[in-house]
Amino acid sequence: MPNQQDKLIKWMRLSKTFLLNLAAFLGFFALEYAAMVFIQGSVYFSGQHRYGLLVLGLGLAYCFVRFGLQAIKDNKAKLSFSLKKIAWPTKSEFGTIIAAYLLGWSGMVIWNEIEILFFYRLTHGTTENQSAIDNIMQAGGHYALVMFSLIIVFLGPVMEEILFRGLFFRYFKSVKFPWLVVVLSALSFGLYHLSSYTWVSLLDLPPYAIIGFSLAYVYKKTDKLSSSIIMHVFHNGWIQVISIITLLQH
Repeated sequence: MPNQQDKLIKWMRLSKTFLLNLAAFLGFFALEYAAMVFIQGSVYFSGQHRYGLLVLGLGLAYCFVRFGLQAIKDNKAKLSFSLKKIAWPTKSEFGTIIAAYLLGWSGMVIWNEIEILFFYRLTHGTTENQSAIDNIMQAGGHYALVMFSLIIVFLGPVMEEILFRGLFFRYFKSVKFPWLVVVLSALSFGLYHLSSYTWVSLLDLPPYAIIGFSLAYVYKKTDKLSSSIIMHVFHNGWIQVISIITLLQH
């Protein structure tokens, strides 16, 4: 039977490991956030300032993707960005992706109906984040429309899946409570997408957390980052198409 000193040493080691992992995750979070701030912030400028911010943001995004994937691999093997070397989902895993997405989307629809019935005066049927994106695309001209579309459909899903799935599972993986990591990943993803942190904005948390749970579930079940990225790209893609069509009609 381990004595109290052995338990204390073990607890201290676990605490140190957790703090180091938390620091690493927060470092990657700051890098991803900074990249997005510069890229999205370029919309508010013109000329050399706009493209300077864009280049800086894309450079940070490249660093995040490169070092993030390296951290997920957890080895010193040479990292390749070749599409041929990506572990794509199998046919059966695509079935898992489709089923998880349909369930997640159903949950989002149910929450949307609840919002319309009880909270429409507060939310107006959309999230603060989506409303802000639509306003920027509408007021920012063609550059904003193209830039935000590329971010929302492609760059955003890749970076967010690396952060909230690959790195989150890498640093906070639990043998005793494996599904707790899925839930926490979903909640972190939801909180990340809130435009503000007021009581009203918390009404936007459920839909993002629901789709976040589906993405985390798919990643856990297939053990492939490509699975959650594909699902994320598809989800953001068709929503962005509808948003663009709506904006062009006004």
